[in-house]
Amino acid sequence: MHQARWIVVGTDFSEGAQCAFAQALRLAGASGAQIALVHAYEEDLETRSPEDAALILRARLAETIARAGVNGAGIRIESFVRRGAPWEKLSNVAVEVGADLIVVGATGQRGASAAAPVLGSVAYRVLASATRSVLISRQPWDKAA
Repeated sequence: MHQARWIVVGTDFSEGAQCAFAQALRLAGASGAQIALVHAYEEDLETRSPEDAALILRARLAETIARAGVNGAGIRIESFVRRGAPWEKLSNVAVEVGADLIVVGATGQRGASAAAPVLGSVAYRVLASATRSVLISRQPWDKAA
């Protein structure tokens, strides 16, 4: 029996995350893999309940997928919203779907940290803790700040 291949992509809806999603789409198109688009958050959005926050985030994920324009490309994309540390939740989803690869942007909304001056803190922690291969996607030079 053929097992589906998965690529997990983390998003915080930043430009860096958009580049990571675009990279994952190229890889999925070439390999036939499916994509798990994951947003993990640690706090409630504007003190809303976790259920309200999840609904808002699911809608943002749906918008992100729609903007990618992959409807006719044959790439299956499933969205996941998880509450908790992003690096842990990305790894959890990778195990859950049996992913071969996790793709994250080099920096996102949190930006680079003192501990990880070249990578953002989430990218650094995913790289340090993941049990799957990790691809760090950088923004193209013409888009980098």
